[in-house]
Amino acid sequence: MGRFGCVQWAGVVITIFFFLLLPACGGHKPAPSNPFPAKITLNPSISASMQWGSTLAFTASAQNGTNATISPAFTFSLTPDSPPGILSISPSGFACAGTWNAPFFNVCTPAGSGTVQVIATALGQISPPTTVFVHPPIDNIQVSVVPPVNSLPPACPAQSALPLACNIPFNTGAANYCLSQNQTQTLQATAFSQGVDITGSVGPFTWTQVNTNVVTITPIVSASSNLITNQATVAPNTPGQTQVVASASGVFSQPYIAETCPVQCISLQLGSNGSQNIGQTNFIATKGTSETITATAVDVQGCIVPKPPLTWTSSAPAALTPGAPAAGTTTTTTTTTTTTTTPVAPTGCSGAASCAIGTAQPGTAAITASCSPPTCNVGFPLNPAGVPAPYIPQPVYPVTSISGLVTGVPVSTSVLATSQDCYSNSQCTVALYDISTAKNIAASPSSMPAPPNSLIFDPAGDKAYVGSQYGSFLITTANLGSSTTNPFTFLPNPASTLGIVTGKVLAVSPNGNLAVFADTISTPNQVYVVNTTTSAAVTTALYINSATTATFSPDSSKAFILGNGGNTLYVYSTLQAPLTIPLSAPATSIAFSSTGAFAFIAGGSATSNIDILNTCNNSPVSLALTGLPTTPTLLKMVPAVSAPMGNATVPLLSQSDLANLDVFLGIDNTGIDVIATSSTTIPLTSPPGALCPAQQLALPQTVAQPPTTFNPIHINLQRGTFHPLNFFVAPGGAAVYIVTSDQGVLIYNFVTSSVSVIPLNGGAAPVAADITSDGQFLYVAGTDGILHELDTNTANDIMEVTFFQLPNSSNNFCFNSISCNLNVVAIKP
Repeated sequence: MGRFGCVQWAGVVITIFFFLLLPACGGHKPAPSNPFPAKITLNPSISASMQWGSTLAFTASAQNGTNATISPAFTFSLTPDSPPGILSISPSGFACAGTWNAPFFNVCTPAGSGTVQVIATALGQISPPTTVFVHPPIDNIQVSVVPPVNSLPPACPAQSALPLACNIPFNTGAANYCLSQNQTQTLQATAFSQGVDITGSVGPFTWTQVNTNVVTITPIVSASSNLITNQATVAPNTPGQTQVVASASGVFSQPYIAETCPVQCISLQLGSNGSQNIGQTNFIATKGTSETITATAVDVQGCIVPKPPLTWTSSAPAALTPGAPAAGTTTTTTTTTTTTTTPVAPTGCSGAASCAIGTAQPGTAAITASCSPPTCNVGFPLNPAGVPAPYIPQPVYPVTSISGLVTGVPVSTSVLATSQDCYSNSQCTVALYDISTAKNIAASPSSMPAPPNSLIFDPAGDKAYVGSQYGSFLITTANLGSSTTNPFTFLPNPASTLGIVTGKVLAVSPNGNLAVFADTISTPNQVYVVNTTTSAAVTTALYINSATTATFSPDSSKAFILGNGGNTLYVYSTLQAPLTIPLSAPATSIAFSSTGAFAFIAGGSATSNIDILNTCNNSPVSLALTGLPTTPTLLKMVPAVSAPMGNATVPLLSQSDLANLDVFLGIDNTGIDVIATSSTTIPLTSPPGALCPAQQLALPQTVAQPPTTFNPIHINLQRGTFHPLNFFVAPGGAAVYIVTSDQGVLIYNFVTSSVSVIPLNGGAAPVAADITSDGQFLYVAGTDGILHELDTNTANDIMEVTFFQLPNSSNNFCFNSISCNLNVVAIKP
């Protein structure tokens, strides 16, 4: 037994021996990390500021010669030349602005003021010192402008000539309040303790600003100590105001208003920068080409803003798109003479002096570029004390828009067709047909998640908003017909019982991100503004009774809403509180001018057929538009390139007015109203004490000798009384198509001053209609349940789109065998 035990132990010894030999048979231990620091970094670094009796924890990090992070034991201390009795620090880095109760280091007793330096050491290496300023408690910090040794340079001394429209007598004293692009100013922070200036002992100040785009703040560093001083340089950037705050030791100054001179005037001209077509504001282009528009933004000192962050908007972005390449991918179908175009995604024009306008399909549009907060004239609607009105940022719109007409082969699109007949029945499921204009076949409808009462496309055609009493929703048009992606998304409203928005959709913003819904069923009535900019839509509720119509400004910053049956105007703003404006007469419709500077209201005034307000501040415009027999039921802005004039009905207007022209067409139950205004341009003069409005409106003059004023005119169609459902203007302005419920589609030709009718086949009457962007085809829902395609060129009903009975239903539009008829038609732009 003992012999066996000796053999067993011998085996163990041999095993251990061979195990020890393993490293010599090809194994290698990793080289140990160098434990000696080559660099120590102290935090906070460079400098710090501490009030008497305050504490601050210092930390350190280290790297060795190979830049690997190591963790040696650090010791914190003061430099030998630091004066005593100002700051003490524990070996672990806990600093006291005074004296510690060593060795406990838990009671800090205030001592004197002064400057010391803290270092961290480890294994013979020393960190760069941090300078610590110890000072009495700061009561307040004041920010002021350092008077310059020499006067500020003149604003933009070598600037090129301003556009005539913006050749304004600007305020030469504006430098007292704002900076143009070639100017800077120096701010200084002064710290006080019980009324005593202690700035010299405070040390570094931190400069912060609410909006980092308005100005650039650069702290001034002392050349002798390499430490940040109490001063900073302010350089201009984006037009607008921002609050600047200086802080030290946890104490913050009152805000100082720093301002890059706001934009006061914008001129738009055709052509690239340096080659503009002076005075030309209209163009005609062929589909697939590109037009360039140059925007010149001028600030309150008369300086051109080099990269103005303007908001570019087209009234028909599917046809004329700012920032989009002109050419798309086109294919020609075999069933019609149309082509299908896939436009290239727009890139936008903000921050550029020129903007390329893509022309993806035939149509007409007015293009504007506004300085719209919050991205331009930043700070609106703040009204800081001590800043005069001209320097308070407000929205600014161009003097005139640019209007374009695109010609070419029509582009195929789609028509959404459905019914609102069971809008009040929560159990009703309604079909939505997506009909290609290239095929005109109604097949494979989608089931909508709630019965609709209204439907409006966004101007780009990417989505459609659907109103419903049981839950309004958004349609992503690209997902219609998809077997994997639901095209419908309910719009949330956490404050409501259903948790979703209810009501009729009244308007969609030009950028497609906002929509107004009116709930006139619930008690109390409400209006909802839905923002779908992000994937999580946000809804704002407004207590507005009996809302009838709404319209967004071209820059999508405001919605004008008629409530109380048209007797009250409500203004919704993305930046301001809602505003209520009582009207002296009932109003029926709202349209904005082509630039967005003015809102035209059909009715609303006891002394004018059309009431006009400034968009920027909602103030009334003292221009009476009278002479019409009654208030128009419908009112639309017409791009100037499509304005009907120079014919037997509307005279030719003077050349000076043509460049600044806004034309509106209205419809009542007897005919057409033509309204024209002209904005002033030579030169603009701002009212005293106000930046807004800079523009003024006037009635245009005719070319007759002597010239006569063109007042609003009414064209009686001599058709008795009819009931208009909608109306459309031919892109070239030669004709107006009025869809009526009792006389078919009326066509008024401005060239011949004649009226004709397109009857629906079978004697059906129209109930709803829409038109393609090129103006060639009208799609009209008839009382016969058929969708009629009308060719405006030939004035004929050329195609009938029929709908078939739905599965398990006796109806074409409602799956529940409820009687539903076609009465909603919307064409994708």
